[in-house]
Amino acid sequence: MIRVGDIMTPNPKTLSPNHSVSTAMRLMLDGGFHHIPILEESRLVGIVHANHIRQGLGMVSLPDIAPATPNMWESIPLRTVMIEARHVVTPDTSIGELIQLMRRHALTGVPVMEGDRLVGIVTMTDVLDVAQEFIRLLAQRPTPPAVAFVGKSGSGKTTLIEQLIPVLHARGYQVGVVKHHHRPTWIDQEGKDTWRYARAGASPVSIVSQIQTALFLQTDRELPLDLVLTHYFNTVDIVLIEGYRWADKPKIEVHRQARSTTLLCTPDELIALVSDREWDVPCPQFHPDQVEDIATFIETTIVSHLRQ
Repeated sequence: MIRVGDIMTPNPKTLSPNHSVSTAMRLMLDGGFHHIPILEESRLVGIVHANHIRQGLGMVSLPDIAPATPNMWESIPLRTVMIEARHVVTPDTSIGELIQLMRRHALTGVPVMEGDRLVGIVTMTDVLDVAQEFIRLLAQRPTPPAVAFVGKSGSGKTTLIEQLIPVLHARGYQVGVVKHHHRPTWIDQEGKDTWRYARAGASPVSIVSQIQTALFLQTDRELPLDLVLTHYFNTVDIVLIEGYRWADKPKIEVHRQARSTTLLCTPDELIALVSDREWDVPCPQFHPDQVEDIATFIETTIVSHLRQ
């Protein structure tokens, strides 16, 4: 786990509340940073950011005024523009905890303390650098072959996927499945221990038995499909997706006459159509009973093609 101590700037430049605004501006410009912890008799009392100075003095930008700093700014002490250091972290604070703190309080920089001693400062730039590196590494991980089964509710998507799994498994493929839920709702069963742990604030929550393991992540927004596939399905041979019509994945629409007289997708969106009636569309068509043929189509079109 990455912690604050891994990314912070150690032993940052500091000033006292009695130092002038001009001194802070020169220090920021010379050092190329935007946050300065404020110490009074070795005790952290505040933090000043370039924005605090600009807002406090009505400036547009520091570089524009730095070459001609008026003498009056020499007389303005930092205590008039600094903010109180109410929020601090330690070197052992996790990056996740740091991000939550920064988001909750709209912070761009946080002092790092060991007891009463200032040991560093961590900024949003440091966090973004970590995120950028994580995204780069994640992009290097292969995304498994996947096909999305789309269609109106009640068209038979779940039944078809359920029938395809053992057929593909018998052909030697490890199959994963992702189902999209279009409403914001708890997936875990209300009242169960794992549900209670999550409601209390734990994330992730896992339950492990001899035959199954479940992992519940509490998120404030829907995770991107490719992130889910890359992170949790990178060991499977093929992922069958139910839903995600808008995703940039090969799509097979499942249609049933009794459910609808129209298709959900336009023909150019589809690589195949599974329906109990024929359609005048240019893509391959299958009857829902042709499970073996559909599996062969997926094998030759999706798995073999993407592996090459």
